[in-house]
Amino acid sequence: MNHLSKIPDSENEFDAQRDFGFFIKGGKYYITENRTENCVTKELSNFVMQLQFHLVNGTNNSKRIIKIQRNTGELNIIEVYSSEMKPDSFETILKSKRCTFLGSAYQLKIIFSHLMDKEIEAIILSTLGWSQEHALYVFADSIYSQNKLLKVNEIGIIQDQEKRYYLPAFGLANDTNEDFETERRYCYRAGSIGFAEWADLLMQAYGAHGAIGILFLILSVFRDIVFKEVRFFPFLFLFGDFGTGKTSYVEMFLSLFGSDTTGTPLNNSTSVALSRMASTRVNSLFYFKEYTSETDEKAQDFILTAYDGAGRTTGVKSTDNKTKCFPVRSGLIFDGNQLPTQKTAILSRMVLLNFEESKFTSQQVDAFTRLKLEAEGGLGGVLLEILSKRSEFEKNFRQGYNEYIRELKRMKQFSFPERTLNHIALLMTPAKILWQQLAFPFDLLDVWNSILENAEYQHNLIKQSGAISVFWEAFSSSFKRSLITKFDGQNVKFAHFNIKYQGAGQAVLQIKLASLYPYYVKYCRENNISFLDQNSLRMIITSKANKEFLPSSQKGRGSTYTDKYFGTCYQFICKRIEDYIVISEVEIYM
Repeated sequence: MNHLSKIPDSENEFDAQRDFGFFIKGGKYYITENRTENCVTKELSNFVMQLQFHLVNGTNNSKRIIKIQRNTGELNIIEVYSSEMKPDSFETILKSKRCTFLGSAYQLKIIFSHLMDKEIEAIILSTLGWSQEHALYVFADSIYSQNKLLKVNEIGIIQDQEKRYYLPAFGLANDTNEDFETERRYCYRAGSIGFAEWADLLMQAYGAHGAIGILFLILSVFRDIVFKEVRFFPFLFLFGDFGTGKTSYVEMFLSLFGSDTTGTPLNNSTSVALSRMASTRVNSLFYFKEYTSETDEKAQDFILTAYDGAGRTTGVKSTDNKTKCFPVRSGLIFDGNQLPTQKTAILSRMVLLNFEESKFTSQQVDAFTRLKLEAEGGLGGVLLEILSKRSEFEKNFRQGYNEYIRELKRMKQFSFPERTLNHIALLMTPAKILWQQLAFPFDLLDVWNSILENAEYQHNLIKQSGAISVFWEAFSSSFKRSLITKFDGQNVKFAHFNIKYQGAGQAVLQIKLASLYPYYVKYCRENNISFLDQNSLRMIITSKANKEFLPSSQKGRGSTYTDKYFGTCYQFICKRIEDYIVISEVEIYM
């Protein structure tokens, strides 16, 4: 059926008037009325229309796609709610298309009554990604159903056997609607490579990080199955300085889902916007960029609750106190050059990948260049290959996951908390249960060791983050109690620290760790906190992971710095705010 074909006039005006109560002539509606002995023909409109589809949306206020044809021959497709199919509301819509209805409300009802007898039912697919109700995967312009990809027609309809679906983002009625701009980027782009080649290039370009990313992606594509079984879903956190390849890495995964690969800056979005965005897709990926220590408290709360699938709950204007939830139903990837150390509960919910290198081998560069070229053309074929394994994944997930949990509990060399054990088992499960179905480019034992190593690094980092905060809390408390002394230019033999103020609200804090250590121990004992030996404390506060530490550029000095006046010390960057400095979220009043 050509939905943009002209609407013909009535073949027989008398028969149409008798059977339907109106007739079409010259692209207008007319009605014949008997007045005493005269028969009067009355013009009702300067347009005619067809109800193309009745769009079922699960509410009493369903929608309809209507073709409007002006008497001059212009055609338009509009999308209206049932509540708008009454004279005043409908007239407003008509006028936007230079059309008008001249008749009464009763006459409009007669026309709609006749047209509704011929309309076809279609189901609105307003959520992108996996549709559990209809057992299909939804793109903005197509659906993947029973191993077939079906594309929309010119007005946004897809027919799948006896069912019809409507995709509003590519509906002709919304052709100029900017509200669907983001959705339209979530369209299917097949590309020219499959899973095996894509995964192999990722491994060549990113090594172990590539393997973990592939497994996280598969978990995200089947997130509904995973969450149903374990009731949690971790995040991927990419940690590293600018230029280490974090954004490019994420793009190689986002390209499977269309061209929406830019990501969303965390610090430019409200928690409400984050929740709403993350609820618009199911079994997909979202990328939130630039996590910092200044990330909004509510955004941090969103991250905490999203781990358990909960998003934001808001009130709805009604008399029965109804609420609307925005659950998180996709995998989330975050990045940043600062760790979420102010809330270790956030870091414990993440799988951390540390991006340290800014220089890459020729093999890595070649693989990345090829991968980026393929991503520009789309990687939808890779996604469909993964989606085709859904039944196998669903059938074997629970058993595969439990086997890894049991294996981890038998191992004695690691003392991971339960949440970390769960994340390790979760990451390994896709490889185990789909090993025969997908061509993974790595050895199972190698990736197992890489995930364990990565988990150990993250576990130590969480412990270190806590230790760093405790050290600066001890420093602040000791200075407040006048137990430690600031350098004044003369007291170098007795001073414990020095501050060099810089521009733009920054300062450099110089410390003599050996002389501060006894006061750190004293603070820990007074507050019943476990303390580290001096060597371990030094290693932690001067590690690469601590972005506040300023390593020395002086040759032969290691991590220490020799100041002309203060002597040998360790240096840390901190913020200067009025009469206090801030380091590791600890305020130290000067």
